[in-house]
Amino acid sequence: MIGQGDSGDRTDRFGDPNGRVIGSETRKRIALIATTAPNKGSKCRLDLLNRLIPCDPDVLIEEPIKNVLLVRSNLPSLLCYGAVISAPPACVRKVFPVDAVTKSEYKEIMKASVKILENKEGNLYVECIKRSGNLDCRTIEIAIGGLFSKKLKIDSKNFHIKLTINILGDITALSLLKPGQEKVSVRSLS
Repeated sequence: MIGQGDSGDRTDRFGDPNGRVIGSETRKRIALIATTAPNKGSKCRLDLLNRLIPCDPDVLIEEPIKNVLLVRSNLPSLLCYGAVISAPPACVRKVFPVDAVTKSEYKEIMKASVKILENKEGNLYVECIKRSGNLDCRTIEIAIGGLFSKKLKIDSKNFHIKLTINILGDITALSLLKPGQEKVSVRSLS
């Protein structure tokens, strides 16, 4: 999506680095990232809109990368997450509530990670997913692990906190999750 900034400069297709849509009257932030089944982006977009419009009539959903939907809303990310996860569309595979959005630069990702994890304790697992862009996920995972090695125990099997970093071209979204929280399962009512 290309929008006009306040200065008239063109911005990237995702809006500004803070997750807001440039040029819109209401500045919405990225509340969720949803991944979809292959080639189900448009169907999932409609299903997600049906779930979220009762909560936020001005919600925006875009598919900047194939099978990855960005949900922009004025609502808190956990409220959007709850609305989707309570009755998830069948085509949605994972839903990430977004805690922070930053530029896709190593230094900015480190700063955002420190801010999110500053008061956390326990075992940590860092997962980086490069959906688009040129950063190296392994470098980011090792750097964050090194930053918190004295405060948090890095453990990929038995963790209490999972920091998921989604690299989406020019922006990066960070989510702090419990184990398995992003996974969607359609549970039967029986």
